[in-house]
Amino acid sequence: MKKILLGAMLFSCLSGAVNSLQAQGKFLDKVNKFAGKEDDLGRYEGANYIVDGNGSITFEDGTTKEGTVKFIVSTNMTDLKFVWFTPANEMEAKQWGTKDVKFFTVKNKSFYPVRTKEDDMSIGNSRIFMERLNGSDDDKFKMFFLRKLEVAPKDFAASKPYTLSTGYYVMLPEFKNAHEIVDVTFTPFAKKMSEYLKDCPEVSEKIKDKKDGYKYNVFKGAENNEVFLRIMDEYNKCGK
Repeated sequence: MKKILLGAMLFSCLSGAVNSLQAQGKFLDKVNKFAGKEDDLGRYEGANYIVDGNGSITFEDGTTKEGTVKFIVSTNMTDLKFVWFTPANEMEAKQWGTKDVKFFTVKNKSFYPVRTKEDDMSIGNSRIFMERLNGSDDDKFKMFFLRKLEVAPKDFAASKPYTLSTGYYVMLPEFKNAHEIVDVTFTPFAKKMSEYLKDCPEVSEKIKDKKDGYKYNVFKGAENNEVFLRIMDEYNKCGK
């Protein structure tokens, strides 16, 4: 009888663990569908997410140097204002801020200083480095990819104490600062976005008519990222 009870208890515990893992898996699947899969450009190192490797840095005065770049992403937004750079044939790294750097490149990605709408009331230099997603300085529709580290939810903290949070930001000629794609600036999407891009009727009409691939749905999550990227790409090619 005791063996039967012990077996039943063991089965119950194992079933609970499996159900818990399945629930977590389903939860993560939903997170990935909504926010997009986690970035794999860098690596976790303690309380930081490190993006590093051979690259270059271009300063505000236009000069460019080759060397080793190290960009540290943490839970502190202030860290996103700086990049560490070791010039080629030198041993000592030096920290540079957004006020000195026009952009830096590492792992074939270019990072630019960006001031966001959320920082409208900030005093001084509040720009942070984000990866630029559009191809040229001359593009009218610019998009940036933000990486920020956050403390993981309590249920997941044991296996992974930190998680990488990401976001997409848009910069248009009408904007003073970059706006996150979930901002009310783009609501209602068909009306607002078609108006912003009215100088390119080919794209503007698709948005206004809510064509597949050109409409925003608050419940679609990561699919909206693709909508913005598609619109950006087509708009920047408009008339070329």
